[in-house]
Amino acid sequence: MSVLKLRRDMVVVEDEPVAEPVTEIERPFPLRTRERHDSDIIEAEAVDSAGVQDEHDEAVATHRTFGEHVRFWFNTVAIVALLGAYPAMTIASSDVGDRNLETLVNRADWAAPWVGGVSTLLEQHFGELGWASDSEMWEPMARLTAKPAYQAAMAASLGDVLKLATVQSVIAGEPDVDLEAASRLVKEDSTGIQLRAARDALLNFDRRLRRRDAASDFSANQVSEELALLSTWATTSQQSVIASTAAIGGSPMDEEATRAVYAAKGRATVAFLMLDSLNWPESAELSKARDAAQSAWKAVAEFHPLVVLNGDPDGSLFGNHPAAMSYLIGRAEATTKNFSDLVKTASPAMIPVAPPVASPAASTASGPGASR
Repeated sequence: MSVLKLRRDMVVVEDEPVAEPVTEIERPFPLRTRERHDSDIIEAEAVDSAGVQDEHDEAVATHRTFGEHVRFWFNTVAIVALLGAYPAMTIASSDVGDRNLETLVNRADWAAPWVGGVSTLLEQHFGELGWASDSEMWEPMARLTAKPAYQAAMAASLGDVLKLATVQSVIAGEPDVDLEAASRLVKEDSTGIQLRAARDALLNFDRRLRRRDAASDFSANQVSEELALLSTWATTSQQSVIASTAAIGGSPMDEEATRAVYAAKGRATVAFLMLDSLNWPESAELSKARDAAQSAWKAVAEFHPLVVLNGDPDGSLFGNHPAAMSYLIGRAEATTKNFSDLVKTASPAMIPVAPPVASPAASTASGPGASR
């Protein structure tokens, strides 16, 4: 018996399979025609997968929870509030307080009505309306045109009144420390802190007037000087308004015209305040002249266009508010002059002169209130 031994390096080669011959069909199988029947037709509707998804999303969206509804409306309100906050602040900041001017003078609570009117006007602006020069750069008040011009002219006019009252008190031989302090603090470029300090000084001045039982009416000379001061304001306003009309034909919404109109309004507010604080006896002629001047200055102070336009006065689209303001200022100037002429020619009995102070030995704090 023999044994066949194989080594690992020996390779066994298998025989390749023999390929079967390919048979070609010379004649194809005949095809049978099949007739179509209605029962073989199956009706179906093509469905868009994207449409199904959209309907599913809408169905899910319509079934929001209460918390999702609250969150949605909260975000909506927050966005609307942020978008409308600055315009609302702009509208609120543009108020210059040119309404209800008759409420400035309160004769019941003040010994000197003019002191009370000045104090009330100062407090209204730095306390309620806001003082434009103290506003931050991001605040709408700092970027307005009308209100800064109005307040600057108003403060300058009030400073003129206080300076005149101080001079009158010195001439009368009774200078007042508080009155002098207020006259130094109130000026065109005053800050809110300075206005507060000036009001405190006026409050102290009025308290001492009340303790001394001093009269608060104007004398004849003081009335003439006050009316002369009002006439200078009318001239200043008229010049600035006329100068602004030189830009006619340019932009209808002119910033220079806006400043001129609102500066005239600021001066007119102080002029109305000073006329309203006068206390006159029963004299028909003087009373009528004073009422005419007061009404004219009130018309200037309450002139309130929505937007100051500096267009062609004869134009059909844009008007010219500086021209209208110039007419009102001219009327106020004429009535003031008429009133001043009547005061100068009136007999001393028709114009009240303050009686002497009850206690001459009191402190030297009478000021103009002692003769007003």
